[in-house]
Amino acid sequence: MRAVCLNDKKTLVVAEVDTPKADGEKVLIKVSRVGICGSDIHLWEQGQRIGLIMGHEFAGTVVDAGALKDSLKVGDRVTVLPLNPCGECEPCKKGNTKGCLNALAASPGITAPGAYAEYYLARPDMVRKLTDNISDDEATLIEPAAVALRAVRMSGIKPGDKVLVAGGGVIGLLSAAFARIAGASYIALTEANPLRGANAKEMGDVNEVFDGTDEQLLPKLVQASGGGFDYCIDCVGIAPVINAGIMALKKGGKMMLLGINYSPVPISGLMAVLKEIEFKGSIGYDREFDMVMDLMNKGILKATRFISDTIGLEGVQAAFEKLSSGQHQDVKIVIKP
Repeated sequence: MRAVCLNDKKTLVVAEVDTPKADGEKVLIKVSRVGICGSDIHLWEQGQRIGLIMGHEFAGTVVDAGALKDSLKVGDRVTVLPLNPCGECEPCKKGNTKGCLNALAASPGITAPGAYAEYYLARPDMVRKLTDNISDDEATLIEPAAVALRAVRMSGIKPGDKVLVAGGGVIGLLSAAFARIAGASYIALTEANPLRGANAKEMGDVNEVFDGTDEQLLPKLVQASGGGFDYCIDCVGIAPVINAGIMALKKGGKMMLLGINYSPVPISGLMAVLKEIEFKGSIGYDREFDMVMDLMNKGILKATRFISDTIGLEGVQAAFEKLSSGQHQDVKIVIKP
């Protein structure tokens, strides 16, 4: 089969690789759509896992149902939770499969073959059947939407709250969408890329978009929020952005950290203490994956609007260059193998 492989730092190639074989247990899936994730961009930039087939946000059709032959048939449309809990460590035994201590040993698209390919072989307990109301394109947004939903649920945002979202990528946009669904009365978003900022405004979930590079950003945020925000959801992970969020929060506000940075991030400890800011990190999801599917099925979350382009396997390298350039409005590009 054809697949996109990491060939070198910032270099992807389309290659012929072995097609995964049905084994009577796992579910063999023909991939129909797969999204490009920010974590994929990080792996590409680092070039640390040469030969890796990335891709963990995807949908496809069943070729062989394996252990699920009683509940799935050939041709059924499905998606997959890209998790690999061991079931043996302490978190797993307590039901916290998201916190599995050994999951990264064979994490789909991260440390094990993913779905930038024509076929994918999935753990049966991670497979979810798609309803007719969820398109293949929309299914590629289930996984990132689950990440955003978990953060919003953990934050405790309630009707009437004022929320600042930092970062106009897909996680930021989805966080804004869920904050709106949760009843936030005012949502502002900061973004350094003016094209992404305009795109975020067009999506309709935020009230205002602010230039993240503006030297007068802080007073503008405080004024717009009427004295400060109740919550800040950081989807960037760099010091200037996090510190701006701290300064824009009310006393007793909450900072939700979603942005990933591989290096230590210095923060304004004095202001965090004086304002009694509560910090909480959020990663991944538990039941939020299935909750997002339900919200999409009911039409409460409409996610296809976040997709800006669909490409073939040959276009993946160019798409990575585009998404990492900071010069385009794209937040989600989908691959059609």
